[in-house]
Order: sequence, then C-alpha cells, then structure tokens
Amino acid sequence: MYLYGSAVSGDYDEGVSDIDLMAAVTGELSPDVLSALDAGHHRFWSGHPEFTDRIDLIYAPAAYLSGELDASATPPILATVSPGSPLHAEPVSQEWILNRHLVHDTGVTVHGRPLECAVTAVPAETVRAAVARKVLSLRDGAAQVVHRGGHAYVVLTACRALLTLTTARHASKADAARWARERWPCFRPVIDAALEWRLGQAVRDETPLPRELSAQRDGLLDAVCRVAEDRTAGVVGHG
Repeated sequence: MYLYGSAVSGDYDEGVSDIDLMAAVTGELSPDVLSALDAGHHRFWSGHPEFTDRIDLIYAPAAYLSGELDASATPPILATVSPGSPLHAEPVSQEWILNRHLVHDTGVTVHGRPLECAVTAVPAETVRAAVARKVLSLRDGAAQVVHRGGHAYVVLTACRALLTLTTARHASKADAARWARERWPCFRPVIDAALEWRLGQAVRDETPLPRELSAQRDGLLDAVCRVAEDRTAGVVGHG
C-alpha cells in the first residue's frame, strides 16, 4: 500500500483533500475479491463517516506497477473507489499512467514492499502524452460541468497540467494554482475563485458562472491545450 498526493506533498487541506492510495495486488481481482473489498470499504465508512467522500484508492496488479506487464498489449484489470464513485473494476487505460507516475515519483510506503522495489518509472514522453489527453478531455467536458466544485476541479487540474508540461515537475493543486496565477495573471480571477470553491466544498452550488469567469475558464483550458499540443507534437494520439 502506497500513499501519494497532497497528504505526502504537504498541501493537504483537512476536511477537503482526498487521501490518495495505491494498493499493489498480487492475486486476481475476481468478483468474490471485489465483493469482499466493497464490503470492507463500507465497514470502514460506517465507522469513519467523515471519510465517506475522501478516499481515492486504486487496487492495481503488482506486475503492472513493476513494469512486468505491458498495459497496451493486454490491459490488466484494476479496481478503484473514489469520491462519488463506488468500488468498480475496469481495464487499465492510459488514464492510470499518471497515477502510477505520481506514486513512483511522490509516494511513500504504508505497508508491504518498499515502493522503490514495486513501482517503476514511467517514461517522460508517456507522461506528457497522458497529461495532454487529460487536458483535452477536460476542455471537451467543461461545458457540461454544472456545480462549483466541478469547475474548481477543471481549473485546478488545468493548472497542474500546465505546470507539469512546462516544468516537468508535479505539485499539489494549491501549489500549481499559485504558480499558474503568476505565469498567467490574466486568469487570476478564475484561479482564485476555483481555490475558494474547493476550500468551501461548493459541490452542490449550481449557480451559473458569471460570463467573465466562464470565459476565463475556457481561455485557460485553451492555453493549456496549446502548450500540451506543442510539448507532445508527434506523441498525442499514438496510444
């Protein structure tokens, strides 16, 4: 079991931040195993309701994390449980490359094999391509986001992507937002609003965005997508 994200980086906000965990699984994630894991999560939440929407946990095959499996050839199955989403299983996709990358680069061992022996590095070009895909997906879906918590996620994730694509380093949402607002002062109002919505946990606020903030959100996404396309020329779209 490996802990990563804001709980490790030092930017964990009590009562707001998710707890990001990756579990390396050596056995098969069969229906019986998934059922037992689901029951275990519900027992945990019954005893600790304050964490009901705070756990972001991925159960991934140990052979995939160690690089012994090629996910592009025969995608293995992993299981996830995240805020707003119950435990479910799905094949490993390119989306999960970023989680594996973050675990390798920023994680700490909670239990079991030392992280450095269990999780291999992800090539830099693969990381850039995955970040670019995520940003393009965010832009495609931004118009369907209706609540302020979702807008905050879109804006702050775009900031993190911009930082990674520009500097090749990773940071928390708050750190990336601070960096982006200095680099792109024209987007400061929507970045500051996103930080306020996140800390206020405005997940049920569906008040329409003011036109100015909506335009800034779209402008930020367009700017980050242009950087993504520049940084991943010849890579995006191939895997």
